[in-house]
Amino acid sequence: MAKPEDMEELAAEFALGSLPPVERREAEALMASDPAFAEMVKAWERRLIPLALALEPVEPPPRIRGAVMKAIAGDAAGSETVVAWKRKASAWRLATLGASAIAASLAAFIVLGTPKGPLTDQRYVAVLQAEGPGPAFLASIDLASGSISVRTVGAPPQPGKSYELWAVGAGRDKPQSLGVIDASFRIPASTLGKIDPAALNDTLFAVSLEPEGGSPTGQATGPVMFTGKLVATE
Repeated sequence: MAKPEDMEELAAEFALGSLPPVERREAEALMASDPAFAEMVKAWERRLIPLALALEPVEPPPRIRGAVMKAIAGDAAGSETVVAWKRKASAWRLATLGASAIAASLAAFIVLGTPKGPLTDQRYVAVLQAEGPGPAFLASIDLASGSISVRTVGAPPQPGKSYELWAVGAGRDKPQSLGVIDASFRIPASTLGKIDPAALNDTLFAVSLEPEGGSPTGQATGPVMFTGKLVATE
């Protein structure tokens, strides 16, 4: 039987996307047969995705690919050394991910509990998912630019249907439609009305499956497929 720390490391690497294809397929099979491991993966996804959203994309220099490919093509004599270092790196990476997740949690606590910076410097994210593994949508509120954006991650397109985003809670007497989610979904943050920390921390995002073009009634008419709580990341 695998040790708990080995299972935790496997879950973290699966969520991070760093597993080789064979190990990833094994982890997927384990998720299907072991609910505890599946929950472990979901916990790591909840920790890591807000961190990824908080980072701005950076285009690596062209020379990086050449250096990586050269290293991969190294001679077989060094393969044992590579394996040994990979094992050490996995343990180090897991510890680093854990520390990063804790740091993000502390940052959210500082922002929401004892605000020290202007509200417009903050960012909130929500990972929208169902009970199954993996997120469906990633929603981000960037108060510096005053916008809400949504990325489709794992939600499959539904012919003749549209996914619609809703805001729930924070004093709303009914869900508020934020619009149909498309590839370029971006709306003003002011659409939410209240955008102070208390209101955002009490807001839940939900996605329903509606007729093409969105709900004809202004309220969800189809099933609510995915939900996610807003969390401050900075």
